Amino acid sequence: MGKNHVEGEEGQHIKTLIGAVLGYAADGLDVFLLSFVLIFIIKDFNLTTAQAGNLTLATTIGMWVGSYIFGYLADKYGRTKTLSLSIILYAIGTGAIYFVNDYTVLLTLRFLIGLGIGGEFGIGMAMVTETWAPKMRARATSWVSLGWQGGVLIAAIVPATIVPFFGWRAVFLVGLVPALVAIYVRMHLKEPILWQKRRNRQIELETKRNNNNLSAEEEKEYYHIAGMPLKKLFSSNKVTVTTVGLTVMCLVQNFGYYAIFSWMPTVLSQKYGYSLAKTSGWMIISIAGMIVGITLFGILADKIGRKKTFAMWYVGGTLYCILYFFLFTSQASLLWGSFFLGFTVNGMMGGYGAVIAENYPSEARSTAENLIFGTGRGLAGFGPSIIGYLAVGGNILSAMSLVFVIYPVALVCMLLMIPETKGVDIE
Repeated sequence: MGKNHVEGEEGQHIKTLIGAVLGYAADGLDVFLLSFVLIFIIKDFNLTTAQAGNLTLATTIGMWVGSYIFGYLADKYGRTKTLSLSIILYAIGTGAIYFVNDYTVLLTLRFLIGLGIGGEFGIGMAMVTETWAPKMRARATSWVSLGWQGGVLIAAIVPATIVPFFGWRAVFLVGLVPALVAIYVRMHLKEPILWQKRRNRQIELETKRNNNNLSAEEEKEYYHIAGMPLKKLFSSNKVTVTTVGLTVMCLVQNFGYYAIFSWMPTVLSQKYGYSLAKTSGWMIISIAGMIVGITLFGILADKIGRKKTFAMWYVGGTLYCILYFFLFTSQASLLWGSFFLGFTVNGMMGGYGAVIAENYPSEARSTAENLIFGTGRGLAGFGPSIIGYLAVGGNILSAMSLVFVIYPVALVCMLLMIPETKGVDIE
């Protein structure tokens, strides 16, 4: 089935990949645009730091809720329709910020934007995994993950070029562009053949069931296909263990990412006297490391297997965080060493889309992708706050250095709870 469903789609796998990459880039852009113009919003709306923080919190909560809602809708009613709906939601929300003058409305829009963004990851990953051959699946999902890095880079560039001439509001109009491109691409995509087959079979069984013509075996098959997608994530002890293990892995991945990359620019500025330009350079070098790490992860995961590759990155992340936070003390080492920090800490993003998809059937795949990754990402959103709490009365860098202890936890969970799925034909 793995080869057949790809060969029958005549270039759809390429179009699907492009659409997923553009969609995920729009996600990264929308999430980080707020960070770069928040200082202007605080001034214009006369906000307290708590109110400003709530804008980010509203987006995070929206992403969490949206991951559950849109994952379910994609499994029930189709990937492309639901994905287009999620993109339209955050595209409209982003553009509407241009006209807003009320804080409550702004807060509501950030929540709606989060809802739409929350659906993007899982649906895009499900579509890509269902249209690419098993031998290329991890590479394809790693390419999707690169879209986020591209969006973050654009988010770093756009405000600097737009704000001086048109003000901060115009930034959010520019943020519509990649979302509109993604919508255009989605209009040219078909539902993956895997999902179509499951949907057609469900309709066939429903017709027979309405006419009281279902056999006992078909009745069982009907409830398997038409049942709540969420139940498929906990259908047996083995599957439940896998679901919990994958959620821990996603939590660790996102916790490390948000904790380090939310605080490091502040640390570099306050402790090491980095200028704004040097801090931006640090981020660019880090993102370059992420791009290389994610790409290489996908290649190795397809070549040597998912578990071996994850193990390499977890061990590498542990050792490099110790090296970076305890031994690197000069501006030069912190600057150029950030390449491998990005490489190890975020390179694992190249594998989650594939490994989650390979553990669940088509009728629950988007739900699994979004619930597992969305839960990990949602919980990890507290990472920067935890680091800030640990640093009270002490040193932020010392608190951040503790991040290295989380990767061995993920390593143990991965080794004990997750099956190897390299090359499997997904259902």
